[in-house]
Amino acid sequence: MYRSDRSGKFTIKNFRVFKKGFYQERSSGQQLLLLLGLSLMSFFIIGLLGTMLLSAITGITVEQLATISKMKTPHPQLGFFIRGMQLAQFLGLFLVPSWLAARLFSTQPSREYLKLSRPVHPGFWLIGITVLLFSLPLVQWLGELNRVVEFPPALADWMKQQENEANDTVKALLSLRTVKDLLLNIVFVAGLAAVGEELLFRGVLQRMFLRQFGQVWPAILLSAFLFSAMHMQFYGFLPRFVLGILLGAVYSYSGSLWTAILAHFFYDALLIVLVYFNPVLLQDEPVVGPQALMYSGLVSALLVTMHLHWMMRHAGNDEHQENADGSASHNL
Repeated sequence: MYRSDRSGKFTIKNFRVFKKGFYQERSSGQQLLLLLGLSLMSFFIIGLLGTMLLSAITGITVEQLATISKMKTPHPQLGFFIRGMQLAQFLGLFLVPSWLAARLFSTQPSREYLKLSRPVHPGFWLIGITVLLFSLPLVQWLGELNRVVEFPPALADWMKQQENEANDTVKALLSLRTVKDLLLNIVFVAGLAAVGEELLFRGVLQRMFLRQFGQVWPAILLSAFLFSAMHMQFYGFLPRFVLGILLGAVYSYSGSLWTAILAHFFYDALLIVLVYFNPVLLQDEPVVGPQALMYSGLVSALLVTMHLHWMMRHAGNDEHQENADGSASHNL
């Protein structure tokens, strides 16, 4: 790794562990463990530095951030602090690990490994967006079904605490009422989440599971499960799991990560805009009755199924095998 010249000075000859494709021959399980380690290390370092910098700029401490819901008057720099933390999370948990995975697990250019290319059919740009938007009533219905699931009291209390902590920061941002805050929320909440989460869960993990199982749907389901579990919001696990499945299908059948990113962005952006004009949506109680919610959810499920059928028909029929660098594709 290091060599010494005649003057006695040490120079870096070849930092091999970061060489392109250095871990491409490792098993999917080994790559997954390495990705987990890289993600935790990156998230810890960038998150720690980001928190220290933001606290120094705004004067807000982490302890204050943990009690947002108890603040009588929001701190004037609260929005800036939360968005800064979202940027740090985007960099540390999603962008850096995804880039390292694309570099270490394949000799392909990173854009090709992550499938940052045009979809196989131009209609996927629109279908990817509409399948997510049409899923909104279904997601709301599944969310209500998820809420009535009973857990042991001690576990339920812990889960509700995790749920509330996760929701408080988002609600604090969405409660800000200026047009500037609306636009910033679209960028920092919808934009960063769409790019970051799709890079990691679809671009890296789903591809990794496809290599492991050799079949599309096990890879989609497992990456969607991890996508939902990572949010630590157990009473929203089922609807987020379904959203992960739909995003995985959009990515897989379109052959482009951009379609999943765009669909994810429009879905989150629409929710942000709806909450901006209808703050009552921030409440935990449903805004429509259970029967109307069920019927709209069933119609939504039908529309989503029709879109999935269209995607399967237009995805193409070429069967691809795993290539030498460890990347994989599938029979669509």
